[in-house]
Parts: sequence; structure tokens; C-alpha cells
Amino acid sequence: MKLIDWREIIAELELTAHHHNALALPPVYGAYCGDMMSDVLARARRGSLWITIQRHRNVIAVASLVGLSGVVISGGRVPPPDTVALAEKEGVPLFSTPLDSFHAAGRFYYLLTRAGLINPGENSTAEPQK
Repeated sequence: MKLIDWREIIAELELTAHHHNALALPPVYGAYCGDMMSDVLARARRGSLWITIQRHRNVIAVASLVGLSGVVISGGRVPPPDTVALAEKEGVPLFSTPLDSFHAAGRFYYLLTRAGLINPGENSTAEPQK
């Protein structure tokens, strides 16, 4: 299976890391964009990158529980120190981007499409190609 290199993700989404540099960055197989914790718990898939405006520590708890590959806080928001500390403790890669959620998701969709992990025009509930 093709994977997207984290360096591409970081560059394309203009990400700033808020975790220890030695943290292992797991493979990313897709993305989920949303701000309702219950929706993320119910619908996000393991291995996805979560794009959200939320920046409190519950984001990390949800990401860890679902098995997400990372969290991107959009709109130039910066996570508070307690969120960063929990992300490091749980081993969840945590980033912020100056992009709003729409543009961050759009850029990531482009990366997924270019890598052949999804086909343009598929509905949002389709499984990523493997």
C-alpha cells in the first residue's frame, strides 16, 4: 500500500508540531474532519488524521481511544500546555496549522488522491484503497 510521507503532510498543511521531536509518526491512511467528539468517536477510522478546531485535552483522549494517527488543530489555534503534555504522554502526534479546516482538509484530500489512497468522486463513507 502507498503511504503519504509525513514530510509531505507537514509541508502541504503548513503544520507546526506540538509534541516531542522523537515521537514516532504512525502511518496515515485517511482523514476525519469534525469538531464533535461523539461524531469522531462514532465515525473516525483508526489511522486517520483528525482535523479539528478543538484544542482541549479531551481531543487527545478521543484520538488515543480511536487510534488516530495524529491531530491537526486548524485556524491558527495553539493547544494549551495541558493538551500538549497529554499528547506526549499518550504518544499522539499533535500539530497546528494556520489553515482553516476547509483548506486543510482540501489539501490533505489532494495528497490522498495523488497517493492513490482514495478515488475522487467516491462518497465520504468509502474505505480508503489498500
